[in-house]
Parts: sequence; C-alpha cells; structure tokens
Amino acid sequence: MTTVYLDNAATSHPKPESVYRASDEFLRQGGSAGRSAHHLSLSCARSVFETRLQVAQLLKVTSADRVVFTPGCTASINMALKGRNWQAGEVVLVSALEHNAVMRPLTQLASTRGVKVVALPYSPGEIVNPLQLRQHIRDLRPALCVLQEASNVTGEILDLQSIDEICHAGGTELLIDAAQSAGLYHVAPGETSIAYWCASGHKGLLGAAGVGLLYVRPDLELDPLIAGGTGSRSESITMPASYPDHLEAGTGPGPAIASLGAGVGWLLEQDRGSLRDNEQQLVREFIARVCRLDSVRVMAATAARRTATVSFEVASLEASAIADSLDRDYGICVRSGLHCAPKAHRTLGTLERGLVRVSFGPFSSVSDVEAIACALVEIISKPGK
Repeated sequence: MTTVYLDNAATSHPKPESVYRASDEFLRQGGSAGRSAHHLSLSCARSVFETRLQVAQLLKVTSADRVVFTPGCTASINMALKGRNWQAGEVVLVSALEHNAVMRPLTQLASTRGVKVVALPYSPGEIVNPLQLRQHIRDLRPALCVLQEASNVTGEILDLQSIDEICHAGGTELLIDAAQSAGLYHVAPGETSIAYWCASGHKGLLGAAGVGLLYVRPDLELDPLIAGGTGSRSESITMPASYPDHLEAGTGPGPAIASLGAGVGWLLEQDRGSLRDNEQQLVREFIARVCRLDSVRVMAATAARRTATVSFEVASLEASAIADSLDRDYGICVRSGLHCAPKAHRTLGTLERGLVRVSFGPFSSVSDVEAIACALVEIISKPGK
C-alpha cells in the first residue's frame, strides 16, 4: 500500500534530497562549530554561518546576527516572551486561535509576573479583524501583541501587513508565530516593524526537527533564557552581549542547522509563487470534494487567505476513527484531535470532538487529493458508521 503523506503542518515530508545530504554530511565530517580552531570545526562553523545568511536572505533582514538558532519554534516563542522585561499589569493581546506554544508560556507569565492576557475576538476568514485590534490597542495600551501568522487548525492567514501597521502606530510590539507560514506563506519580517519572529525549521522551511528560528529586531534586547558556553568571550562568566551568541548557549544542533540551510537554499532557488499556487490548487480541490459529502463541515472553507491546511469534522464519526481508518486501510497520513491548540478548538466549538486535519506540501499532487477524497467517501458510507 502506497503511503500518501498529508501531515505537512506537523512536519514536512518528503524533504528535498539536498536536505538529507546536508544533515548526513555535517554529522559525518565531525567537529563542533565555534568550539575549536581545527579544519573540521571551522568547516562546521562555516556551514552554520552560511545557513544564517540564507535565512536572513529569505526573511529580507539586513542584520544576519539577529537570526538566532533555537531548539524549535516553541523554544523561540519562550525565549522572546520570557526574555522581555515585564512589568506587573502589562497587557498582552492574542488571537482566539493561538497554539499552546503561545498560551502556555503566557499563562506562566500571568502567574509569575502579573501579565494580563487578553484574547481578541475571532474574525472568520482573517483570524483578527484590524479594526477590532486598533480598538483594543487604543483602549488597553498593550505592551505586546502575540499572533500566529497562520492557523495550524483552520489554515487561515493573518492580514499581517495591516496588523503590523496598526501595532506600530499604537506603540505595541508584535511577536509573530510563523510556524505554519514560514517558507511559502510568510510576510518577510525585514519588510515590517515586527519585533520578534519565530518559526520551526522542520515544517515549511523543509529542514530537520530540532532547530527553530528567532529573529530579534536590532533595536531590541532580550535576556537569555539559557546561559552557558558560546565559544566566544570565554573569559567572562556572563553571556556575551553580541548577537547571536547572546541567545545561543551550548553546542547547537549542527546537522539540523545544516539541513535547514539546505531547505532554505532549495526554497530560494524555486519559483515560490508557483509552489504556493500548486498547494492552493490542491487545497481548493480538496475542499470542493469534501464539501459535497453529507454530514461534513469544513473549517474556514471560504477563507480568501489560507495555507494548504484544512480541517473538517464528520457529524457521525469521531475524528480519531477517521484518521485511523485513513492510515490503516488506505495508507493516508493525516492528523486528528486538538492539534495542541485547545483555544482554537474552543473558539470553533470542536473542543469535545476535535477535527481531522489535512495539510498539503510542495511535493503533494493531484493524485493525493483523489486518494483521500475517494477514501473519505468509502469511510463515510460504510454501514454502521
């Protein structure tokens, strides 16, 4: 049975061949970036440096040293949130669809530092309504606005240009969780006034798991979440003031960073508009097919801006049962449940049952849409469902 992979919102698969090679070559060559002066170590350091430059190019930022490698997007968000100098009573605005990578650290900050977290109303099709955001900023004077650029549940994409302009005009810093948008759908932080930009390496950027990104605007400072060796300023027992070492304690995940460089390099060589258009064609066709099925409800089916992620429910079937049957009987990989985003599911009214999530990637095809659409017809029509 051929495997059909439609879980790219969790981890992209397959990767470009260059990604596999880069990770393997880095691991085989030996050495530790920034920790020795022999040729193997210098080769590792060069690979890390080149990846940082490639990411800076993709993000259109001029200060590559402000591109920080982290263990993942969740770590990036925690570093940005917990590295700020919070004052008790300061307000943070979030959307109604945020992931636990945002909500859990903010809940901790509310408990330990007296931060007040306020959720903006959900605006179907755009996540956050710019007019409502402007009103909240005017009334509450928040210190920070934390928003996902794209929902990992509905696939909706934020109108980031408008949001950025409103936050900048209101004097509110903006932190963007680009876990679901980085690669083909993100707005480059270098073209905005975004304060902090966080992303995963293993999703749309096509790298391996174990590395994430944190971009910190050059006029801002964060306290390090973790302190330790950096290979620089070793005579000091305090963290270096210069970036990226200021936030990069310990030996980094070299093979994962190398794979990220290969993934970003592959993206930079492609016509990303054509890749995005192909994904959009697939997701539109899939939505059209499943919306014709009885008892199926698709989340944000008519959203004008979306990624290649779509979630749905079937009134007569549990989401987990559908996903299990797709995998076991048809070799189709999707995700079901709450997707680490209970706030989103509470907003959508699906907290009790969860949803089935299908997410296409740059290597998905029309045949994948046909496979899952036909499989769903059979699953839903089975006697005793």
